[in-house]
Amino acid sequence: MSSVIKRFTDFPHWVLLVIIGSLVFIPFLGNVHLFDWDEINFAESAREMLATHHFRTVQINFQPFYEKPPFYMWLQALSMSYFGVNEFAARFPNAIMGIVTMITVYNVGRRYFDKAFGVWWALLFACSIFPQMYFKSGIIDPVFNYFIFLSLYFLFIISIKDEFESNKMRRKNHRWYLVASALAAGIAILTKGPVALGLIVVVVTIILLINRGKLNFNLGDLILWLVVIILVIAAWLSIEIRANGLAFVDNFIAYQIRLFRTEDAGHGGPIYFHLIALLIGCFPASVLCLDAFRRNPDDTHHQLSFKRWMIVLLVVVLVVFSIVKTKIIHYSSLGYFPITFLGAYYIHHLQERRWHWTWRQIVPISIIGGAFALAVGLLICWGATNVPFILASLPFIQDALAARVYWGLGEIAIPIIFAVGLIAAIVLTARDKVTAGIATLLISTCLFTNLSLALIVPRIEKYSQAAMIEFIESRKLEDCYIEVVGFKSYAQLFYKDKKPPQSPKDLDLNYIYFGPTTKPVYIITKVDKIQSLVYQDHFTELYRKNGFVFLKKNDMLTPH
Repeated sequence: MSSVIKRFTDFPHWVLLVIIGSLVFIPFLGNVHLFDWDEINFAESAREMLATHHFRTVQINFQPFYEKPPFYMWLQALSMSYFGVNEFAARFPNAIMGIVTMITVYNVGRRYFDKAFGVWWALLFACSIFPQMYFKSGIIDPVFNYFIFLSLYFLFIISIKDEFESNKMRRKNHRWYLVASALAAGIAILTKGPVALGLIVVVVTIILLINRGKLNFNLGDLILWLVVIILVIAAWLSIEIRANGLAFVDNFIAYQIRLFRTEDAGHGGPIYFHLIALLIGCFPASVLCLDAFRRNPDDTHHQLSFKRWMIVLLVVVLVVFSIVKTKIIHYSSLGYFPITFLGAYYIHHLQERRWHWTWRQIVPISIIGGAFALAVGLLICWGATNVPFILASLPFIQDALAARVYWGLGEIAIPIIFAVGLIAAIVLTARDKVTAGIATLLISTCLFTNLSLALIVPRIEKYSQAAMIEFIESRKLEDCYIEVVGFKSYAQLFYKDKKPPQSPKDLDLNYIYFGPTTKPVYIITKVDKIQSLVYQDHFTELYRKNGFVFLKKNDMLTPH
């Protein structure tokens, strides 16, 4: 028996983490349609790259799309070229990024603490609710955040001195880490934009002030760092500018300013929005990290320094995205790195008996975890019993909630098992069985999240967008136009598998709505928008379903 245990403990941890990450992130990726706006938006841009073979430019509806650089769409296009144009392929790059992130944080934790610390950090990333969800999504942020963290990590390595390194080796490593940081920063900018550079600079500046100007950087380092970043960006931007002029740069900057100053597309919220989102959404890591901010005298200088960098990163994320007017949950997802680190830091000291399991962990775990279990349980009971949702006042929501969706009471086992797991975790940890208790907490949270994504989210989608996507897919083989009116969507592009335009008329809405088209024209709107259609006399209503209204253009029309 001892030999079996020894073999298990000697087994490379990173291999186990790859297996765990694969089991957590890859299953059920294509289980539900992509969601408007972001998931379908990015997947559609990748699909259009494959359709047109124009990979330098991000497009939507085969027109330049100035809101995002192309790096993430390149990853999706690569995935789609292998798996086909579907939901699985659109989300697969983030699943891989989830595994890569687990291995990266494991190695960072192992380097400055120990292997157990690295494993806990990786598992907190895999099992906390929002981090697990965003690695199973098709949004940009997992890739964007990873390269920002990587850039900061290499700068951190430069900022500390290894007493066992010779001066020659230190100078060589210093240069390579500087270049690696700049490359990572450049890729982050190519993924989502210059906000990556801003976040990195702000974090490093604050660290510089805290260290009273001592950071092992000089002016030459800064120049080299910026030159490498510029070269990375220029490798793509020079081609784009040569082809389309400065249009991308001008429009992209205007879009970033609009996000900062205004509530884009109604995504507003209070200034504490991201604080609450991270506290609730990053459960249980967010709860475990609450006691981790205090200093421990047993930590080494490098451990204290890295912890300081992580705390500064968390504060910068909270302050910056609290100031930004547009409030979307995943905007602050860079905060998952410091939160999961601080959670692992707390577990590390809990196992070393330096800290204790108290009401400060028990109460928030009970409240937040219990709230998740209760919310999902009530949702399942409501769906299974078909009780009218009396709080729905808007016509679209009323009709959407009237959708016929099968709910089985058997799914109630999901929140029940989660609740039992929470209780078991609290009891085990309180009895000094820390490893068993934390493992129970993470496993129960992971199962709860994964089963909810696999069984609950597809049912929720039936109430939101499924009727619209089903209509679009039913016309996928028909040579026709499909447009949405009164709301914003990219579904009519991606799920119609829209072909590149054969003439300018194919993109002219005035021609499509009023012109003598040779193809059928379908319009999708919502029940609360139908009365505002100024050209509804030109269309015949086909049917209504779950808040959507589907219309077809009448034959033999003349221009309006």
